[in-house]
Amino acid sequence: MSGGLMHGGLSSGEAALRIPVVVSVEALPPGTRLAHWEVLQRLAAGGYGTVYSVRRAGRPRARRYALKLARHPDSPWFAREAELLSQLRHPGVPRLMATGTWRPGAVGYPFLVMEHVEGESLYAWSLARNPSARDVGGLLEQAAEVLAFAHQRGVLHRDFKGDNVRIQPGGRLKLLDWGAGWHPEAAPLTATDQLPPGTAHYYSPQLHLLRASVSSIQDAERPLYSVADELYAVGVSFYRLLTEVYPVAASRADAARLEEGHAFPSLLSLNPRVPEALASLVTRLLAFAPEARPPSASVLASEVRRALATADTAWDVPLFDWAFPPSSHSRTTQEEEGAAGPVAPGQEVALQHARLQRVDRIQAMHDARELRRRAPAHVARMEARAILAAGPVRRRQALRATSRWGAGGVLFVLGLSGLFWLLKPQAGASMVEAARPVSPPMARPAAPDQAAAPGAAPPSHAPRPLEEKAMTVPLKQDRASHTRSLARGCTLAVGAASALVACAGTPLRPEPQRCPQAALEAMKELFLHRDARAAMTLDVRYPFRDDAENVTVADGDIVSVQKESMGRLPEGTLLYGRLWTGGKRVMGHYTRAETPDGRTYPVCFVLGNPGEGWWKEPGSKPGATIVPRSVGLTVVDAFP
Repeated sequence: MSGGLMHGGLSSGEAALRIPVVVSVEALPPGTRLAHWEVLQRLAAGGYGTVYSVRRAGRPRARRYALKLARHPDSPWFAREAELLSQLRHPGVPRLMATGTWRPGAVGYPFLVMEHVEGESLYAWSLARNPSARDVGGLLEQAAEVLAFAHQRGVLHRDFKGDNVRIQPGGRLKLLDWGAGWHPEAAPLTATDQLPPGTAHYYSPQLHLLRASVSSIQDAERPLYSVADELYAVGVSFYRLLTEVYPVAASRADAARLEEGHAFPSLLSLNPRVPEALASLVTRLLAFAPEARPPSASVLASEVRRALATADTAWDVPLFDWAFPPSSHSRTTQEEEGAAGPVAPGQEVALQHARLQRVDRIQAMHDARELRRRAPAHVARMEARAILAAGPVRRRQALRATSRWGAGGVLFVLGLSGLFWLLKPQAGASMVEAARPVSPPMARPAAPDQAAAPGAAPPSHAPRPLEEKAMTVPLKQDRASHTRSLARGCTLAVGAASALVACAGTPLRPEPQRCPQAALEAMKELFLHRDARAAMTLDVRYPFRDDAENVTVADGDIVSVQKESMGRLPEGTLLYGRLWTGGKRVMGHYTRAETPDGRTYPVCFVLGNPGEGWWKEPGSKPGATIVPRSVGLTVVDAFP
């Protein structure tokens, strides 16, 4: 569908000379104005409309919003979605900001303006991460809570799938695209010869049977869509998230005729790393009989919470293998027996066909082998982006909280200070002086056992306390956090591009060594002076969560990300290095930096203070050391 578009802001004479530009509602160019909104870019397209990133026209610094424009003139689905969104004020549902109709010609296209939701779809998020069962369980709990909130108000989404689930930086979930939703007072929109909308992969066996046996709504004897159907769609989404394949029966119309337990492969057979409790929850959602599924979304949310509360370390293991580059001695192909030699006349086509079939088989085997693997470097880059994107959100939340309570707090402090001044001037002054906050140092003072032994050779430069301004990240110690156990047994894949680290023979501390000349020259070019410091997130290979104050690490390679600029290295720079966790403290050396634009530099950084490293949190064990997620680094010219 298309219409003529006239650019605003022109005089009548200029408008008369300007030839109308024919545009499609599915591909509006940047700068197009729809009422008070200016199109910035096209984001996505759905069954009923196209989503654009917009802002208030004439305000270059205005906040971004998402505008969903109808694909067809006067589409009734948009009024339905606006009605549903106005009833669902929940953190997991996009907030409706405005509605309107765009009239580029004789017809009008309704649109909705909603909050702009950053992040990735459920499946894209998983492909760019290596989540643990705890991460997936947290998302399942959030999805169930959103649906429970909607169901309690009589609203059904009716198109739950991974593509409609957006994971924001920090792990918060939002359920998008409520255009196919339903509630008891909603006017019927589906034509009499059609059944409810949705995606075939996510239909329950009952919906498959219903669509195969009836031809119109009037023929249906049972409700067209129920809570049980919605929960089945949730099960399909998380089955695919955990196995990266759909349940086989989910895409076949005869799935409803298959016996329970034989409609799809066992989840654990496809991914043995999934804990049995989580696999059982997802399998129950895919039960053949509706009564065998959880009775409601709120019950599902409660079951997930109980499973997470009793989860052991198996829930913290990455769900997918790491993909490592093949060895230079490995062979990816082999000669076909009998392929050499003369070919009989008339057999050339058959031989070529056989060779192509073999190539297809090899490719299929390769795809199956790589299906559930993650590239460490790619995961690190995506997590670094998510961490940096979550920063402004947390800052805005902090500013709102400060503005809300700041005035009252100032008045309270002033009143209290005045009272002390009137009653006990001297004591009040001393109390105020003692109450002044002191910024925490980046690293704790060295323990007595780390003092230099008498007669020991002095280091290249004596470590000194880090400046207070060098570390601005608060390290909360009073909140329980989910730790990540990365080690089981003797070896563990932790590398950003390499991998298995043997437990036996690993030194407790790194050996002193000089910084390579290439690194010294690169750091000079980057204006990185000795003792320069910056804050960083220690481990970015696993999904970031706001509630995770600590992280569990082991000996081996590590990928960190700068949380603030240092010299010419901007925030978001990836730092590749190695950790040693066997001593009293965690020691770390970084030898390579990769900026967000892909440039790499040799560097010499250490974790914490030179020669001191970083402290361990209570509960640390050999092979599973707990440290704060937010730490600091120091530039050195020699590794102590």
